[in-house]
Amino acid sequence: MTTQIIQLPHPPNGSLLHLAERKQLAVSGYSQFFRGLSLVDLTTYTSRPLSIPEDAQFFNQAKLVGEKAPTLVFLGLGGVSRLNSDGSGAKVLFTAQSIYRVLDQNRLREAEFVVDLGSGLTDFLIADFQYTHLYRQQSDGSFKHYALAIPAQVQSWRNSPDYTPRQHYIVDINQDNRPDIAFVWQGKVQLFLQQADGGFATEPVMADWPVTLSTEQEADQRNDAGRSYNGQNIDTLRDISDIDGDGVADLVINREQLADALERNNSFRVHFGRVTPQGLAFNVEPDTFITTDTSPIDVVIDDFNNDGRKDFYIPSTHFGVGTIIRVLLRGSANLDIDFYLLNTQRQYAEKADFRQHATIDVSIGNLRYDMPLFLLADTQGNGEKSLLLGEGTTELRLYQHETKRLFSRKSERFKLNLPRDARKVRVFDLTGNGKDDVVLPFDSQEEEQYRNQLHLLLMP
Repeated sequence: MTTQIIQLPHPPNGSLLHLAERKQLAVSGYSQFFRGLSLVDLTTYTSRPLSIPEDAQFFNQAKLVGEKAPTLVFLGLGGVSRLNSDGSGAKVLFTAQSIYRVLDQNRLREAEFVVDLGSGLTDFLIADFQYTHLYRQQSDGSFKHYALAIPAQVQSWRNSPDYTPRQHYIVDINQDNRPDIAFVWQGKVQLFLQQADGGFATEPVMADWPVTLSTEQEADQRNDAGRSYNGQNIDTLRDISDIDGDGVADLVINREQLADALERNNSFRVHFGRVTPQGLAFNVEPDTFITTDTSPIDVVIDDFNNDGRKDFYIPSTHFGVGTIIRVLLRGSANLDIDFYLLNTQRQYAEKADFRQHATIDVSIGNLRYDMPLFLLADTQGNGEKSLLLGEGTTELRLYQHETKRLFSRKSERFKLNLPRDARKVRVFDLTGNGKDDVVLPFDSQEEEQYRNQLHLLLMP
């Protein structure tokens, strides 16, 4: 590996967005009284600050009419704008209202307000309080508006309500080779089917799949809600994607089994999809499932061994009394990283195929916990993922992929400077050689000589 170090005018504590076709990396960050966005050139490894639209709240990249490569776009209080070619400002694409009515002057983050619905151009999905607005890009650069009857999700158990956009899923529901849009509302999957002319009906069709999901009221398990935790299940839709590699979308349902406010098990129940004359269909019971006895911190579903089938990568910890005592006494908590591989019989094993241990550093005095560096990367360019683990802040261990046991027993060790908290570390193919590189952000709380830097670990 070689390392490129890039100094930034702000901490890289916001979001990292790779503009691969432009060979650029957009980096946002903030401090108490400042927010910034920088563009890193991946050929010269230099950075320059960008002018942020005054009302911008989020950013992403989009393929627009007349552009050879995707460009930066911003979602603001008044609508969506695009970055000018010289980076000096932004031009409004269309006006729109969203749930973001008041500007957060401290932060600018990446958000999923762009969608790919098969036209070759980017479309936009923006949540309002009562509707989710779809803006379909036309061949002349204009946008056609569809107000989809899906309201924002609200949580009101705090003193003030919290509104968030509903998770959307892009999938070909009726198998007509046109991507459709699905949401979950009132415990049902609500479908918006794409028409032959590229239009969308604004009222949903309810999927008749025999899969039970919890309503928002059932999922609102709090100790002040008048219900016991004991014996309760919460079933939520985790994903709609092709898990077994047969070209047909499958369902992944996350079931939380609650014992009390801290102790809970999670299972991931996979229903394999099949094509019928009416479109996608699923069995009542899951075709395979994974059960964990811990609380997942994250769930990654991807093909780790390049066999065409998707696997699960689940870092988790026990949030019980023992964990609390360990944190108080030692300032750390155990982290288990489990890997479940889908076999040729389309089944996940009862126990994890591979488990790796790590440690979370906890500072009670600073009200802070620092996650260790652990991630998967295709370091050899063959589609098989290797495991990268940080040892403190001075050493990186690389466990290469192996066919029999997933990762090698012995690791390659690299003496490197690593961030204190590795939650912002990302993996991209920065050089275009087919191999994953690693982006290490060092924010303003690191040691002084590393503050506000990006360290790029490039694979040869």
